[in-house]
Amino acid sequence: GPIGVAQHLAPFLPGHPIIVTGGERPIHALSAAPWGSASILLISYAYMRMLGRDGMTDATRYAILNANYVKTRLEPYFPVLYTRDNGRVAHEMIFDLRPLKQASGVDELDVAKRLMDYGFHAPTVSFPVAGTIMVEPTESEAKDELDRFCEAMIAIRAEIEAVIDGKADPKDNVLKNAPHT
Repeated sequence: GPIGVAQHLAPFLPGHPIIVTGGERPIHALSAAPWGSASILLISYAYMRMLGRDGMTDATRYAILNANYVKTRLEPYFPVLYTRDNGRVAHEMIFDLRPLKQASGVDELDVAKRLMDYGFHAPTVSFPVAGTIMVEPTESEAKDELDRFCEAMIAIRAEIEAVIDGKADPKDNVLKNAPHT
């Protein structure tokens, strides 16, 4: 999407070796394409056209259903920020790991890296709230995969509890040493 920048930073906007872009004192190019990747728009457009109006509505419903399923399974283990008045979330949820970090020293990066050991791509960390992870199950995730993710998170929570209880070393444990190759 578009990027806004304060006027005092405009002289340092990224340049490009072929196309004139950036400010008077630009930093090096950030990507090969001077204005990003236009093809990403075509992928989104094709997906929306393939689904059609009803398919887009269904995809949205499934994403919301999947997110609330994950939230319901994991909320006893990890507090969830910003729920609606009815206790539900939209298509994503933010797990607050700050209380666990305070109790154990295990932070959001440790949890994200540990998820890689279970075969999951690390979630968004510390955005939009520092010390949290944001999970966004898509409309295409099968229940088996959602359950596998929830079981991994529950196992990670038990590993954090082992640190809190003194059964695992706070600085040398399976979480702090993740991912394991």
